[in-house]
Amino acid sequence: MYKTLEAAIPAPTAPTAPSHQTFGDISSRLAGAGAITFAVTVLAQNVIRGASAPANGASTADVLTHYADHRSLTFVLVASYALSAAGLFVFLGGAMRRLVATTRRGWAFTGLFGAASILALFTVVVAAEQALSAVATRGQPNVGGAIESLWMLHNSVFSLLDLSIAAALVGLSRAGIAAGITPKVFRRLAPVGAAMLVVGAVAGPAIAIGDAMPLFGVAGAGFLVWLTFLFTTGVRMIRSSVAS
Repeated sequence: MYKTLEAAIPAPTAPTAPSHQTFGDISSRLAGAGAITFAVTVLAQNVIRGASAPANGASTADVLTHYADHRSLTFVLVASYALSAAGLFVFLGGAMRRLVATTRRGWAFTGLFGAASILALFTVVVAAEQALSAVATRGQPNVGGAIESLWMLHNSVFSLLDLSIAAALVGLSRAGIAAGITPKVFRRLAPVGAAMLVVGAVAGPAIAIGDAMPLFGVAGAGFLVWLTFLFTTGVRMIRSSVAS
């Protein structure tokens, strides 16, 4: 009987050493901070650049002069691009786990593909800015053709970027509402903002050369809806993390 009881009592196990992980998974708080970082940084980019940038229809001489005189501004924009891209990467990485778990999984992937396209196209825009700065500051003659081509490429890609933002806005907002991390006002606001962005993309051939600029303003309003969506969703994700 004694041996039976002894066999029934489990032997004590040695305590396991705690696991030391330098980095865990992306938390809701970190993902929310990434969304806010992206929204604030991109807004600052547009304010800084818009205060001095030449108009889309500016002459080659004006574009050349601007980039020759504002080389330091290009460094600021490239650095802020790196920060904003990191913020969007972290937001998407942390939010997708919750978005694909909803009944709107298809919309979540639509938004993800749109956001990935934003990063790809905006990389081309920033690369064109950097190339414009490099060509303008080299001081070599006969660079007018290169400046004009780069400027038209910059403006064209910038207008096509609106379509990717529209896809990201609609997809991520619909999935975000289902996940409870996006305010329900975006159920109507996101499609309106996306429609404004599509207007800008369709008018791209005219906007690239400085025509139809009122339509560029319409797309700008849709762009503000996109940034507002990211900021408010980011705040909600941080608050949900604190509450839990």
